Amino acid sequence: MQYVVDQREKKNIVFTAFVGDIVEHGDGVFYAKDGARTVGSILVNPSQTSGDYRLLDTRAEWDSANRAISILSRSSIPFGMSPGNHDYDDGYWTYTDAGWTQQGTTIPSATPRDHVSGRVWDLYFGPQSRHFVHKPWYGGSFNQGLNSYQFFTGGGKRFLHFAFEMQPSQAVLNWAQGVIDANPGLPVILSTHDWLNPRYKDKKRSDDYDVYFHDSAHLTPDQIWDRFVRKNPAIFLVLCGHLWTEPRNGVSQGEDIRIDKNDAGYPVYQVLQDYQANSVGPDGKAGSVPGGAGWLRFIAFDTEKRKMHFYTYSTLIGRYAGRDGYLPFGIPAEYSDFELDFPPQLLK
Repeated sequence: MQYVVDQREKKNIVFTAFVGDIVEHGDGVFYAKDGARTVGSILVNPSQTSGDYRLLDTRAEWDSANRAISILSRSSIPFGMSPGNHDYDDGYWTYTDAGWTQQGTTIPSATPRDHVSGRVWDLYFGPQSRHFVHKPWYGGSFNQGLNSYQFFTGGGKRFLHFAFEMQPSQAVLNWAQGVIDANPGLPVILSTHDWLNPRYKDKKRSDDYDVYFHDSAHLTPDQIWDRFVRKNPAIFLVLCGHLWTEPRNGVSQGEDIRIDKNDAGYPVYQVLQDYQANSVGPDGKAGSVPGGAGWLRFIAFDTEKRKMHFYTYSTLIGRYAGRDGYLPFGIPAEYSDFELDFPPQLLK
């Protein structure tokens, strides 16, 4: 965050988008087997769990995130925050014939919900938090601040940005449609947590719905595309995170690009950037740094060439991915450093 603020004038940074998983363990109502890795938060009363679970206090995670975000919010750079599955109060479970399970642990009385709470998210990063209250570029929010919209200006053009929660419901889409209708003519960027798979050769949208929101009001990325994105010609860019491949020697694949035409015939660029599993540091050794290694995705809008330049830089390693033969994610350079033409939405 300090790097972003320090580079604001040099890079002419006009907006920052977060694609979710700001913390790891939700609101702290989280249980882990003694001596084992954390297995997930639950949807039932703690008294219904077996004795080998213990409550985790995760306030330190939220406080750490809050301090980091404060570096940005003290600047004048507008930004939007999309919550990920790790940012909800209630966590996530996999549904099987045995019931809701996570890493082999069965909680028989757990039941699916239409809405997963964002009480702590609202406290730290909701519309009344110090990060957004009274900010002129912050437009509004829906559902405990889990969904929000912002305005920013770049190259003399005003933009509308949505930060959607993970796999939002139809109610969220209805709210967002009202915002678009009230702001005609603005090009629209959508950031959300889950959208594309990292298998860059497949070009598929995510199929993680059943893992997190089985039998609920939440929608899959394909449903969101059909019901909302493709029907709104103003939307030209979808940004996401969430999915990555299991790391090998500290390297994980977490980038992808997909381009579809909307109902107006305009291209919609859909871009995945997820660096959380990459742990190769400046020494070139796997596991030498925490996951992420300071990687950031930049999108430079060149109004003269009418090109969008996507490039990827590590503040920790001090190198650009996809340049000079440097391929830190194990995939072709064009997924880390590439250009796309301005779509018609930006040329109006």
